[in-house]
Amino acid sequence: MKFRKKHVALAAVLTIAAATSLQIRQDIPAEELNTKYTTPASKFISIAGANLHYRDEGQGTPIILLHGTAASLNTWDGWTKELSKTHRVLRLDLPGFGLTGRNQTDTYSIAYYSELVQQFMDEMGIDKAHIAGSSLGGQIAYDFAASHPERVQKLILVSPTGVTNANDKSISMPFLMAQTPLLKESLKYITPRFIVEKSLKEVYGDDSRLTDEAITLSHDLLLREGNREAFILRMNTVDEDNLAKLTQVKAPTLILWGEADAWVPAHNSSRFLKDIKGSELKTYAGAGHIPMEELSQETVQDALAFLGSEIAANN
Repeated sequence: MKFRKKHVALAAVLTIAAATSLQIRQDIPAEELNTKYTTPASKFISIAGANLHYRDEGQGTPIILLHGTAASLNTWDGWTKELSKTHRVLRLDLPGFGLTGRNQTDTYSIAYYSELVQQFMDEMGIDKAHIAGSSLGGQIAYDFAASHPERVQKLILVSPTGVTNANDKSISMPFLMAQTPLLKESLKYITPRFIVEKSLKEVYGDDSRLTDEAITLSHDLLLREGNREAFILRMNTVDEDNLAKLTQVKAPTLILWGEADAWVPAHNSSRFLKDIKGSELKTYAGAGHIPMEELSQETVQDALAFLGSEIAANN
């Protein structure tokens, strides 16, 4: 009987080990993903310790687009198609994500990203631009706008992070794993596609709008060499509370929020409306945390209307 129990226990251990090994995903080399996902508009520049991937499309007043945590510049595809008709659109893969990958210093703070935006504008020869940011990108955008008011023409914030209320912010599985000591090391190796799919479904209000192509893209970019390590570092970075900077934002500001946002609920918009003088809010019924991706046409038209006075002045 003891002999049989030992064999059963051993079989159970081997089964668990085999199941775990099936979920292990190796890094994908940067060169392979660059070949697959760059476009004619893609460029790389060495800046802030990173080989920064960005796309530069269209002509006119520049607008810089900043994505959120674990996303990429592809989240702005729908917006870029429309904005590039009247603007020069520059969108970045923030260091730690997308095709940019890990930076040399392993620094992923809001302060670092805000400085990156300044350096990028300097390198591009841009004195002043519109800035739009989603989630983490929104937090970077308002931090930059507050610190460099002379360089921001208009500001668009899409479900920005920074509101410190742990009780109403949902934590997705990868985020939780990255912040759990016993699990974060496994995240470097065990990141199957279904985890990415689950996380993306959480940020969509209507996940029927989520495509297989979007899931594959996000999974591939997560597996880019260095990105999983960078993601863990970002998730364990403690930023200074920069909400006090909201009152220093001088640029006209449009705030966009999905009413079904499960990650950063729309009621948090009240803080931004209160502190950013003259700001305006538009919300979207049924949309989640990334309405500019989920409802790209509806949201970009609101963005264009907001930028309309500047376009009219140039005509």
